[in-house]
Amino acid sequence: MILLSISVFLGRFHPLLVHLPIGILIMGVLLHWISKKQAFHAIRPAVSVTLLLGAVSAVFSCISGWLLGMDGEYDPDLLDRHRWMGIGVALVATLYYLIYIKKIPLLPQGRLPYLLSVILLILLFITGHLGGTLTHGEGYLAFGGDEESNVKEIRKIIPDVQEAMAYDDIIQPILQNKCYSCHGPSKQKGKLRLDSKEAIEKGGKDAKALVPGNSEESELYTRMVLDMLEKEHMPPKGKPQPSEAEIALVHWWISSGAGFDQPVKALPQEEHIKPLLLALQQDQIQDPVKPDVPEQPVAKAPEQALNKLKEIGVTVVPVAEGSNYLSVNFLASKSIGDHDLKLLEPIASQLVWLKLNNTAIGDSAMHIIGGLPVLTRLHLDNTQITDKGLSALQSLSRLQYLNIAGTKVTADGLLSLRQLPDLRSVYFYKTGINAANWPQLKQAFPKAILDTGGYYLPVLEGDTTLVTQVK
Repeated sequence: MILLSISVFLGRFHPLLVHLPIGILIMGVLLHWISKKQAFHAIRPAVSVTLLLGAVSAVFSCISGWLLGMDGEYDPDLLDRHRWMGIGVALVATLYYLIYIKKIPLLPQGRLPYLLSVILLILLFITGHLGGTLTHGEGYLAFGGDEESNVKEIRKIIPDVQEAMAYDDIIQPILQNKCYSCHGPSKQKGKLRLDSKEAIEKGGKDAKALVPGNSEESELYTRMVLDMLEKEHMPPKGKPQPSEAEIALVHWWISSGAGFDQPVKALPQEEHIKPLLLALQQDQIQDPVKPDVPEQPVAKAPEQALNKLKEIGVTVVPVAEGSNYLSVNFLASKSIGDHDLKLLEPIASQLVWLKLNNTAIGDSAMHIIGGLPVLTRLHLDNTQITDKGLSALQSLSRLQYLNIAGTKVTADGLLSLRQLPDLRSVYFYKTGINAANWPQLKQAFPKAILDTGGYYLPVLEGDTTLVTQVK
């Protein structure tokens, strides 16, 4: 087991090494072809050096790739083809070099080196295509195929959603668009496949992907709702992410028993799920979700302001590599007070995601938050805010996500934000908002997902129940 772990660790260098022989060998072939002309005879010594480096790097790439494949995360048949094609590249590159420098005198020269160069380029293309398929999924490098980013997603239009099958027509397309590139037929990260019922039920090497009736214990759901900056968040950062609606549908399906052969009409449907299901009947997305990070560039935040926040234990990170927009998290900050939020004012132009959940802030801090013009995500769950403080957020015209769970906010406070144009997700579990307020809230926020939390699994026909006497 230790030897296997070491081998796989060494194999992790393959993505770094694999690009060396590709670039070097292509350069060697080009130099070889160019040096055929009289005007470029002077570069011939560089050809042999380039071909030697390419052959050597191809050998090391083969070794590291073979070790990487030992972790069992890839389709065995596809992996074998990629391995042997890679070995073919290394062998042809070595033979090409030896014939070029005339170390094999028994073989004819003439056009043979040029023939080998063409064979080498073909092998490089095939090997690269197979490697890309292993890493990024089927269709890599294919015109119109399913590339790394799954730019063109599979979207199934459902004429009558109540007659549709919950898994086949709703959940499976979500998994195909967002999960198959890492957990499909070509690649099984963590030894997990999500492209069949049997594979989903089997789970991965660490935990069960699916616990029917319990979303919070199902890795399939919990990985989706982790913070984007968390290492365990899935899909990984940089890959297409499921929308709030898709996450809610996955939660609904699992909480309803995760049946693979049940129609939608047989499953319980809470009020916040019904509009999500109806949206699947539309033949086009009429109101596309705006990005939660502004597209226009912004200057870097003042370093002094960032340092002051970090001094009191606040986590400040860019929302993406190379971006000047920031995510700020006060969770690790001890004994934070309303006055500490003044430290956010110098970075108001860069702050788009703000986490204040589980802190002691109250209403007097809300006017500062209301002055953050580009804020799109705001976590205020389990804080001391009330309706009075919430009304101070009416200026957040770009706010898309709001979590006020575990606060004293009532329906009146939430209704004060009805004019926010981009608000699409509101979470208010364990607040002063009750079932009687639901019709009014749905009318006030027709395009938003209103999540009441407190999910429960209803008793379905055929379930076994046990009645005990309470002592």
